[in-house]
Amino acid sequence: MTSLVLIGALIIFMILGLPVSFAMGLAALVAIFYDGSIPFSALIHRTVMGVDSFVLLAIPLFILAGTIMEQGGISERLIHLARTLVGRFRGGLPMGVVGGTILESGISGSTVADVSAMASMTLKPLERAGYERPYSLSVICASAALGILVPPCILMVVVGAVANVSVIALFAAGVLPALLLGAMIIGLIYWQANRHNMPRDRAYSKREIWEALKDVRVAMGLSIVIFGGIIFGVATVTEIAAFAVLYAFIAGTLIYKKLTWRMMVHSLVQTGISTGVVTIILGLALVFGFILANDGVPAAIANWITAAQIPPWGVLVITALIFIFIGSVLDGPASVLIFIPILAPVVREMGIDMVHWLTVVVLTSGIGLFIPPAGMAVIMACSIGKIKMEQIFKPLLPFMLVLFAGVLLLILFPSITTIMPQWLGLRY
Repeated sequence: MTSLVLIGALIIFMILGLPVSFAMGLAALVAIFYDGSIPFSALIHRTVMGVDSFVLLAIPLFILAGTIMEQGGISERLIHLARTLVGRFRGGLPMGVVGGTILESGISGSTVADVSAMASMTLKPLERAGYERPYSLSVICASAALGILVPPCILMVVVGAVANVSVIALFAAGVLPALLLGAMIIGLIYWQANRHNMPRDRAYSKREIWEALKDVRVAMGLSIVIFGGIIFGVATVTEIAAFAVLYAFIAGTLIYKKLTWRMMVHSLVQTGISTGVVTIILGLALVFGFILANDGVPAAIANWITAAQIPPWGVLVITALIFIFIGSVLDGPASVLIFIPILAPVVREMGIDMVHWLTVVVLTSGIGLFIPPAGMAVIMACSIGKIKMEQIFKPLLPFMLVLFAGVLLLILFPSITTIMPQWLGLRY
């Protein structure tokens, strides 16, 4: 009964318009008073302990590194590189947006930030090339949804810390699925472009491609810092994040010479705001999960799965549906922090690979952000593009179907996610 009071209070507070973090905190408070057996100090203790983790220091550091690189104009260079590589094909400009988003995702670490940055930089060029705005926004949404798998992903840091799984192994696991899904989205665009006679960008010369490659070599160095640390095991994920901040600062000030002190202050402020939001959600969501666990919800779910004889792939399908649905209502960190503590014991008991499972969790949480009409990221895309929500339904649907097919592939073929961590010899 305590769980029903907890979930009911959360729904009521969210309907009243409270931010997710405060809604969870107040719902937990109501449940504690209702139960009577849980001490009030548990709310404070669990909240503090939930964020008292060395691994979680990587969150503000990756956010800061991404913000600094963004201020230095690196996203524009990455998009230009992608355009030079695929511009010769029909539909090359949308393909370039997909490639640029994948490259840029490894810097920003935030899906919502990807949507904002890519929409502001690519909408006008796409419109000038003859693409309708709802279609352009659909391309941006689809590529940002799969871009959540590209390290450094903030959500991977969160789920790794909560599930006690190596964040570096999760980073490695996301690379191949991201490339696979990116290829599937580009394939869809290529098919649409030829069927509907979409315009070409232009064929760039070898010299222009080489110049574009030289222009981003410093920016790509950030990926080398991250993946180099992963492959050679020279540092923890938090230490890699600190190196990334130092690298981004040097690149922005000494090499690109675009980062000013005013921009640096802005980056620090934005990092503080973003980190504060994530930290509050993290702490209070763990209290939320603790109350559910104390009421026996994980054990009840485990007993139901055992009694129903649901196979491992069925558990993964259920997981995907849960996080797609919840991700369309709650922000990514909030949804995973509520359900991972509930489902993780069941997943471990069934022998499902944790890195594989968490990769599915991260991807489906990212897809949920783009499910109309409540998905936070699709709302932002429509707001930036100044279109009505119903205008994006039809052009977005084929991309969502491709992403769902990609999720199914990951579920049926776990090696897509596990081969990279195993090849690198990462323990998790």
